[in-house]
Amino acid sequence: MREFFRTRDQYLHFIKEFVFSNKEKYSQEFIDLWNKKVVNTIDKVVIWFMEEHHEFSVKRLQCQQEMINELSSPVITLNRHTGLLPLVGDIDTARAKLILEKTLKQCSEKRVDCLLIDLSGVIMIDTMVAQQLFHLVEALALIGVKTTLSGIRPEIAQTAVQLGLDFDQIIITSTLSRAIDSSKIG
Repeated sequence: MREFFRTRDQYLHFIKEFVFSNKEKYSQEFIDLWNKKVVNTIDKVVIWFMEEHHEFSVKRLQCQQEMINELSSPVITLNRHTGLLPLVGDIDTARAKLILEKTLKQCSEKRVDCLLIDLSGVIMIDTMVAQQLFHLVEALALIGVKTTLSGIRPEIAQTAVQLGLDFDQIIITSTLSRAIDSSKIG
Protein backbone atom coordinates (compact mmCIF):
# COMPACT_ATOMS: atom_id res chain seq x y z
CA MET A 1 0.00 0.00 0.00
CA ARG A 2 2.82 2.34 0.89
CA GLU A 3 4.32 1.87 -2.58
CA PHE A 4 1.04 2.71 -4.28
CA PHE A 5 0.74 5.90 -2.26
CA ARG A 6 4.40 6.75 -2.84
CA THR A 7 3.88 6.29 -6.59
CA ARG A 8 0.79 8.50 -6.48
CA ASP A 9 2.76 11.21 -4.66
CA GLN A 10 5.52 10.96 -7.27
CA TYR A 11 3.03 11.51 -10.11
CA LEU A 12 1.49 14.46 -8.29
CA HIS A 13 4.97 15.88 -7.75
CA PHE A 14 5.77 15.45 -11.49
CA ILE A 15 2.61 17.32 -12.36
CA LYS A 16 3.56 20.08 -9.97
CA GLU A 17 7.06 20.35 -11.50
CA PHE A 18 5.63 20.32 -15.02
CA VAL A 19 3.20 23.12 -14.16
CA PHE A 20 5.97 25.11 -12.50
CA SER A 21 8.23 24.79 -15.54
CA ASN A 22 5.35 25.80 -17.85
CA LYS A 23 4.05 28.76 -15.89
CA GLU A 24 0.67 30.09 -16.83
CA LYS A 25 0.18 27.71 -19.78
CA TYR A 26 -2.44 25.66 -17.90
CA SER A 27 -5.39 26.79 -15.87
CA GLN A 28 -5.84 25.68 -12.28
CA GLU A 29 -8.96 23.79 -13.39
CA PHE A 30 -6.88 21.80 -15.89
CA ILE A 31 -4.17 21.07 -13.28
CA ASP A 32 -6.82 19.93 -10.78
CA LEU A 33 -8.22 17.61 -13.45
CA TRP A 34 -4.78 16.00 -13.96
CA ASN A 35 -4.32 15.60 -10.21
CA LYS A 36 -7.80 14.10 -9.91
CA LYS A 37 -7.09 11.60 -12.72
CA VAL A 38 -3.87 10.48 -11.02
CA VAL A 39 -5.58 10.10 -7.63
CA ASN A 40 -8.60 8.27 -9.11
CA THR A 41 -6.40 5.92 -11.17
CA ILE A 42 -4.21 5.02 -8.20
CA ASP A 43 -7.34 4.55 -6.06
CA LYS A 44 -8.75 2.12 -8.63
CA VAL A 45 -5.47 0.19 -8.70
CA VAL A 46 -5.38 0.07 -4.88
CA ILE A 47 -8.98 -1.16 -4.71
CA TRP A 48 -8.29 -3.80 -7.37
CA PHE A 49 -5.15 -4.90 -5.54
CA MET A 50 -6.94 -5.11 -2.19
CA GLU A 51 -9.83 -7.12 -3.69
CA GLU A 52 -7.42 -9.55 -5.37
CA HIS A 53 -5.36 -9.84 -2.20
CA HIS A 54 -8.49 -10.48 -0.15
CA GLU A 55 -9.74 -13.14 -2.60
CA PHE A 56 -6.33 -14.84 -2.56
CA SER A 57 -6.26 -14.77 1.26
CA VAL A 58 -9.76 -16.25 1.50
CA LYS A 59 -8.88 -19.05 -0.96
CA ARG A 60 -5.67 -19.79 0.93
CA LEU A 61 -7.51 -19.86 4.23
CA GLN A 62 -10.13 -22.23 2.77
CA CYS A 63 -7.38 -24.53 1.48
CA GLN A 64 -5.69 -24.51 4.86
CA GLN A 65 -9.01 -25.24 6.60
CA GLU A 66 -9.63 -28.14 4.21
CA MET A 67 -6.15 -29.48 4.98
CA ILE A 68 -6.76 -29.14 8.72
CA ASN A 69 -10.11 -30.91 8.38
CA GLU A 70 -8.51 -33.63 6.28
CA LEU A 71 -5.81 -34.20 8.89
CA SER A 72 -8.12 -33.81 11.88
CA SER A 73 -9.92 -37.13 11.49
CA PRO A 74 -7.42 -39.77 10.44
CA VAL A 75 -8.20 -43.41 10.97
CA ILE A 76 -4.88 -44.87 12.09
CA THR A 77 -4.47 -48.59 11.46
CA LEU A 78 -3.27 -50.39 14.59
CA ASN A 79 -3.29 -53.89 13.10
CA ARG A 80 -4.95 -55.70 10.18
CA HIS A 81 -8.52 -55.01 11.31
CA THR A 82 -8.36 -52.44 14.10
CA GLY A 83 -8.18 -48.69 13.68
CA LEU A 84 -7.94 -45.66 15.91
CA LEU A 85 -9.71 -42.33 15.42
CA PRO A 86 -8.16 -39.80 17.82
CA LEU A 87 -10.34 -36.70 17.98
CA VAL A 88 -8.79 -33.49 19.25
CA GLY A 89 -9.99 -29.92 19.70
CA ASP A 90 -13.35 -28.30 19.20
CA ILE A 91 -15.83 -30.19 17.11
CA ASP A 92 -18.54 -28.11 15.53
CA THR A 93 -21.39 -29.42 13.42
CA ALA A 94 -19.51 -28.97 10.12
CA ARG A 95 -16.44 -30.81 11.41
CA ALA A 96 -18.63 -33.57 12.91
CA LYS A 97 -20.26 -34.09 9.51
CA LEU A 98 -16.84 -34.24 7.86
CA ILE A 99 -15.62 -36.72 10.49
CA LEU A 100 -18.63 -38.94 9.79
CA GLU A 101 -17.98 -38.95 6.04
CA LYS A 102 -14.20 -39.39 6.26
CA THR A 103 -14.31 -42.05 8.96
CA LEU A 104 -16.81 -44.22 7.11
CA LYS A 105 -14.78 -43.96 3.93
CA GLN A 106 -11.45 -44.68 5.64
CA CYS A 107 -12.82 -47.64 7.63
CA SER A 108 -14.22 -49.13 4.44
CA GLU A 109 -10.98 -48.58 2.49
CA LYS A 110 -8.78 -49.94 5.28
CA ARG A 111 -11.14 -52.87 5.99
CA VAL A 112 -11.40 -51.95 9.65
CA ASP A 113 -13.59 -54.27 11.76
CA CYS A 114 -13.01 -52.53 15.08
CA LEU A 115 -12.60 -48.76 15.51
CA LEU A 116 -11.42 -47.12 18.71
CA ILE A 117 -12.68 -43.54 18.91
CA ASP A 118 -10.69 -41.59 21.47
CA LEU A 119 -12.45 -38.45 22.73
CA SER A 120 -9.93 -37.52 25.43
CA GLY A 121 -8.70 -34.58 23.34
CA VAL A 122 -12.19 -33.16 22.87
CA ILE A 123 -12.95 -30.60 25.53
CA MET A 124 -16.56 -29.75 24.77
CA ILE A 125 -19.23 -30.61 22.23
CA ASP A 126 -22.75 -29.34 21.80
CA THR A 127 -25.89 -31.45 21.48
CA MET A 128 -25.83 -31.45 17.67
CA VAL A 129 -22.25 -32.73 17.63
CA ALA A 130 -23.02 -35.41 20.24
CA GLN A 131 -25.83 -36.61 18.00
CA GLN A 132 -23.49 -36.60 14.98
CA LEU A 133 -20.98 -38.75 16.88
CA PHE A 134 -23.75 -41.15 17.84
CA HIS A 135 -24.81 -41.28 14.18
CA LEU A 136 -21.18 -42.08 13.30
CA VAL A 137 -21.25 -45.08 15.65
CA GLU A 138 -24.58 -46.23 14.14
CA ALA A 139 -23.28 -45.79 10.58
CA LEU A 140 -20.11 -47.72 11.42
CA ALA A 141 -22.25 -50.55 12.80
CA LEU A 142 -24.15 -50.63 9.51
CA ILE A 143 -20.91 -51.29 7.62
CA GLY A 144 -19.83 -53.93 10.12
CA VAL A 145 -17.44 -51.90 12.27
CA LYS A 146 -17.57 -52.48 16.03
CA THR A 147 -16.90 -49.24 17.89
CA THR A 148 -15.27 -48.55 21.24
CA LEU A 149 -15.42 -45.05 22.70
CA SER A 150 -12.73 -43.93 25.12
CA GLY A 151 -11.83 -40.80 27.03
CA ILE A 152 -15.33 -39.35 27.33
CA ARG A 153 -15.14 -36.29 29.55
CA PRO A 154 -17.86 -35.65 32.14
CA GLU A 155 -19.26 -32.70 30.17
CA ILE A 156 -19.65 -34.83 27.06
CA ALA A 157 -21.21 -37.66 29.07
CA GLN A 158 -23.70 -35.20 30.54
CA THR A 159 -24.66 -33.93 27.08
CA ALA A 160 -25.13 -37.50 25.81
CA VAL A 161 -27.34 -38.40 28.78
CA GLN A 162 -29.42 -35.23 28.33
CA LEU A 163 -30.00 -36.23 24.72
CA GLY A 164 -31.10 -39.69 25.77
CA LEU A 165 -28.56 -41.37 23.49
CA ASP A 166 -28.54 -45.16 23.81
CA PHE A 167 -25.06 -46.59 24.34
CA ASP A 168 -26.14 -50.18 24.93
CA GLN A 169 -24.49 -51.41 21.72
CA ILE A 170 -21.25 -49.47 22.25
CA ILE A 171 -18.24 -50.47 24.31
CA ILE A 172 -17.08 -47.52 26.42
CA THR A 173 -13.80 -47.32 28.31
CA SER A 174 -12.33 -44.56 30.43
CA THR A 175 -8.97 -44.42 28.64
CA LEU A 176 -7.47 -45.27 25.28
CA SER A 177 -5.13 -47.82 26.85
CA ARG A 178 -8.14 -49.68 28.27
CA ALA A 179 -9.83 -49.54 24.85
CA ILE A 180 -6.73 -51.05 23.27
CA ASP A 181 -6.62 -53.77 25.95
CA SER A 182 -10.33 -54.56 25.48
CA SER A 183 -9.90 -54.90 21.72
CA LYS A 184 -7.12 -57.46 22.27
CA ILE A 185 -4.51 -55.57 20.26
CA GLY A 186 -1.92 -55.65 23.00
